[in-house]
Amino acid sequence: MSEHSELWKSQKWKKLRQNLFRLQRRIYKAVQAGDWRKARSLQKLIMKSRSAQLLAVRQVTQLNQGKRTAGIDGKESLNYQERIELVEQLNHYGHTWVHSGLREVPIPKKNGKIRILKIPTIADRAWQCLVKYALEPAHETNFHARSYGFRTGRSAHDAQKYVFEHLNSTKKGITKRVIELDIKKCFDRISHESIMDRLLAPAQIKIGVFKCLKAGICPEFPEQGTPQGGVVSPLKRQHRT
Repeated sequence: MSEHSELWKSQKWKKLRQNLFRLQRRIYKAVQAGDWRKARSLQKLIMKSRSAQLLAVRQVTQLNQGKRTAGIDGKESLNYQERIELVEQLNHYGHTWVHSGLREVPIPKKNGKIRILKIPTIADRAWQCLVKYALEPAHETNFHARSYGFRTGRSAHDAQKYVFEHLNSTKKGITKRVIELDIKKCFDRISHESIMDRLLAPAQIKIGVFKCLKAGICPEFPEQGTPQGGVVSPLKRQHRT
């Protein structure tokens, strides 16, 4: 156990993040230039990147807010040896990943209804995080400049600042309006076909994401819905904006 502990603690996380960011920046530039072949090649490289694999496991086991949330296997945390073993699993089976089922957790809503949160296992969350590293830079080139939801480096505060600056008197704010829209059962009714058509990724990643979608389907609507609770779920929702 101490051997694995030392191996994990000795990782230079800042250096690993820099390695990953360099690959992501190359993907962004390739998509911007319309070089899809290069972009897909770089996405595959991220899936095989030791830096990305280590960071993905660290993200879901140590950094994420829901890091101690158990999936269907009941496992709430991983020790150092299990983290290293999970990194090896991502390395060997990243392109052929098989998703486990999802643990369903009912969440009461303000209107009295129930929202079902579907929680993947820690291993599945690590795979989703790895895939997210590969997908995000490709899709950042296509997202709207004023889209703030679920994006890396952006927050609700950025949206508030933009609204505030354009509603003040110097910008003729009195003539402007803020419109709030809520699409009924938006995430429960997202078309799987629509998501897959918009996904910028090589075939192997697409197959994995498709399996991820199917792991949380509603029997009543098998071709619709994205499970809320996975690491990659926010990126899939971003396609709606």
